[in-house]
Amino acid sequence: MSLKTALTALLGLLVSSVTMADQMGPNGDKFYEEAAHYEHACQSQPCKSNYSHQIVYSQKTRMNKLNDPTRDNLKAIAVEQAQVWGDTILEGDYHAAGRTRLDEVLAFYKGARLIGYKIKYSEKAWYVGDCNYNGKRESLKDCRTGRIIEGSYVSADQKTFFSDEERYAEFSFINE
Repeated sequence: MSLKTALTALLGLLVSSVTMADQMGPNGDKFYEEAAHYEHACQSQPCKSNYSHQIVYSQKTRMNKLNDPTRDNLKAIAVEQAQVWGDTILEGDYHAAGRTRLDEVLAFYKGARLIGYKIKYSEKAWYVGDCNYNGKRESLKDCRTGRIIEGSYVSADQKTFFSDEERYAEFSFINE
């Protein structure tokens, strides 16, 4: 194998690892399991097994029960998670504006203990599969608009986060 081939392979490996926005912090495995238990317990309402949840932030209704540092950190995590879209949904027939919005935060609990957050975030986007998009912003005017939407789980300490495996990024024609 030539040096050039080896360096190209190494660069490809580094780039692909950078696009994985999920982060495992201390006790990340435990949080992953707890999030799965929460999801199972709350498939129907009311939640079972002493789990509960509450919406603590909603862009749509302008409701915010989060302190500023928590909200800002969850927004930063949403922006980081959306970076993966360049290697996933945006490789298809979509173009995104690049401004990630934190749409909703659901805090989930076991008993009175905060386990973590389920966040929903999105970006304005265009479906470019049936219009004359040429890579320039002005050519988007004839393309249908919508939002790319995704969800992630974030631990209470905000050191572990991962994409919701049931809700990977999807495009919706729902207007803002």
